[in-house]
Amino acid sequence: MLMLLVTFYIIFSFSAQDGIESGSLSNKVTTVFVNHFPYTKNLSMETQGKLIEHGEPIVRKLAHFTIYTVVGMCIMAFLCTFPFKLRTRLGASLIVGLLYAISDEFHQSFVPRKRAFLERCGNRYCRSVFRNTYYLSNCFNLYSIKKR
Repeated sequence: MLMLLVTFYIIFSFSAQDGIESGSLSNKVTTVFVNHFPYTKNLSMETQGKLIEHGEPIVRKLAHFTIYTVVGMCIMAFLCTFPFKLRTRLGASLIVGLLYAISDEFHQSFVPRKRAFLERCGNRYCRSVFRNTYYLSNCFNLYSIKKR
């Protein structure tokens, strides 16, 4: 539960950034990657600039996907400490993921230069469903291996 709360805090901290500040952070991460990756660090400045420009949205999406995957893992791990059925854990995890996505998007609606509230909620909830399904499939695999 503590890990889940820390992850929620981290997400809320990043959500408080306006669009320009958030884009700047994504740009910095992409620039570091392009400048240090062996296949791209020796390219011309123009080519590196194009890679950074096109790579920034990918870095941003990967960051969202990764942090929401951590949220899903923390929720499911916490719920595994209770004697609930697997179906109940999955349902509760999906509901908590949805409620958190809505609260985060509501929080971001007060931050300038962000996209529409409903569009972001839909995107976040889709990621939430995907990460819970992925985590659940891993649980099933581990359970079946353990059973053998």
